[in-house]
Amino acid sequence: MQAAWLRKQSGQAVVLVAIAALVLTAILALALDGGGIYLDKRQLQNAADSAALAGAELLMAVPSSYTNIHNQAMLNLLQNLPGSSKAGTVCSASCPNLKTIGLPGMSGIGSINLSAGYFVELTAPTSYSYQVSVWHTHPVAVAPIHGFQSTITLAARATAQNANLPYAVVLLQDKPAYAQWSNFSINGSPGSITMQGGGGAGNRGGMFSNASIAPGNGTPSIIFSPGNNQGDLWAVNESAADRTALNGAGVVQGQHTPSPIPLAGTHLDFPSYPEPVPPAVSYAGKTVVSGTDCLSPGQYTNAIKVQNGAEAVMLPGVYQIEANGADIQGTLRTVRPSELPYVTACGTVPVGADLGVIIEITPANNSGTTTCNKHIFSAASTSTIELTPSPQYFNISIYIETMPNWQTTCTSAPLGTNVLKFSGGSCYSILGALYGPADNMTLTGSACGSGVGQIVAWTLTVNGNGNVNETFDPSKLPYMKGLTQ
Repeated sequence: MQAAWLRKQSGQAVVLVAIAALVLTAILALALDGGGIYLDKRQLQNAADSAALAGAELLMAVPSSYTNIHNQAMLNLLQNLPGSSKAGTVCSASCPNLKTIGLPGMSGIGSINLSAGYFVELTAPTSYSYQVSVWHTHPVAVAPIHGFQSTITLAARATAQNANLPYAVVLLQDKPAYAQWSNFSINGSPGSITMQGGGGAGNRGGMFSNASIAPGNGTPSIIFSPGNNQGDLWAVNESAADRTALNGAGVVQGQHTPSPIPLAGTHLDFPSYPEPVPPAVSYAGKTVVSGTDCLSPGQYTNAIKVQNGAEAVMLPGVYQIEANGADIQGTLRTVRPSELPYVTACGTVPVGADLGVIIEITPANNSGTTTCNKHIFSAASTSTIELTPSPQYFNISIYIETMPNWQTTCTSAPLGTNVLKFSGGSCYSILGALYGPADNMTLTGSACGSGVGQIVAWTLTVNGNGNVNETFDPSKLPYMKGLTQ
């Protein structure tokens, strides 16, 4: 009886083994194909990341070239995508000088075919970003046996930024109504600007304008020191009158490229540097009347004022002035290394501390006006300003915020806010950048101080008959490099 029962059950083992085999085969297919897909996807992303960074490295080359940017990214891709080749593509000899190449077609896949199943699109969406998109037709080994498709399309995208503008002075006004506006001008006679430091072909510095550059009446009025390797003038749309004036005898002195003046520039988009967040602590403004007093980082709901003869020492950190700006008639400075440890009622700054500060100004407009000069940062003729920058604040010393709706509110020519104003005689040594991409800045020459670091503004006017020192230090540029996506 028992033997008969066992004979009836013997066929069930075969069925169970068959089912188990199918399950194991499916698991094996998933493991083999899934593992291959994962590794391929990871390789694609690594290749896209590396190529985006490589291309972005040349975004700020002087002069810029999409051909060079794409070529560098393409070379990087070929090194990281096995079996790929650019033969027969638009980059076969050299990539075209276009912002975007390999635009996807109806399939949604990049149109540069690098062989081995790889397809690519390369683009520079803005002056400061570079994007690489890569697709791969990945073959699957086991899945087709079970009726699944034999290939799967994988994709990876990477965007890298490089906003390390390689110029000492960057002037961004670019509105069609002011297409040939003198973004740089000198009103005083014989006022001048001297751009020094950062020399060599790789770090030329110099001045860039999205419109035109005008000299002053002095001879010379634009000076590169020491001469012949410190920089050039670059303009996107130089007016005939400004060009004639710039090329007058002795007007520009010491530039790297003797002729033509200015060189033809490539338009720069409006930048958007991140604004460091101030501490949550709030102060109702601060006025230093006499003697020496300290300032603590935080949010100031009213002005910071330093009267003539007084001194305000800023502890390291972020200062956001939300109303009425700053009025400096005395001395405003950061802590000096020789003073460490610096012990005050505001706090202690230990030996080895980062002494950098950033001052953020919130612009505003008086009702019924169009100049947007309600909250200004002013430095009087009696003032002394010494500001140390910090890499953690992107080496920006003064950050003029971009006012909401500024293009429809601040409509006095050539648009823009009017926040930063340094008067003649003020003594300033500001090592970091003055960043106000929508601000019409005004500086006046001074016989003392090292001047200012990089200037990023809407326009720049030099007033008075003195000389403005622009001490360009490439190591103090706002550091805006790396992957963003």
